[in-house]
Amino acid sequence: MAFEYPSTITARKEKKKAEKKKKEEKLMQDFAKATKSIHSKKEGMPKEIAMIQFEEAISGKNVGKGLDKKFEKGDMSSIKKIADAAADEKQLARTERKMSRDLFRGGGRASLKGGGICKKGMNPKARGRNS
Repeated sequence: MAFEYPSTITARKEKKKAEKKKKEEKLMQDFAKATKSIHSKKEGMPKEIAMIQFEEAISGKNVGKGLDKKFEKGDMSSIKKIADAAADEKQLARTERKMSRDLFRGGGRASLKGGGICKKGMNPKARGRNS
């Protein structure tokens, strides 16, 4: 191996670090562009639901395995498809309705059901009523 000055070795290492950093920044920009459909939603329940569903879809057992390799290569098409599916208005409306149905399933006034507001609600006999 030929002799190399220390300054050239350092310059080569710094160049590799800069290239790696630039590649990571481009990857993050592409990811932000692919998930724009979720992040551009108006603040509220649908946006939160979309973000939760997107995270679950990416970290899922079956789906997440292939995404890691594609993400490292810079292929964002599959991530964009998942983000668009999570941000679909009809699907979000259905999910929101289902969540509200589950919340109010017990019957009666939802906020008073646990007896959190008045003393009468703490009585087991009164729990069946809208106390």
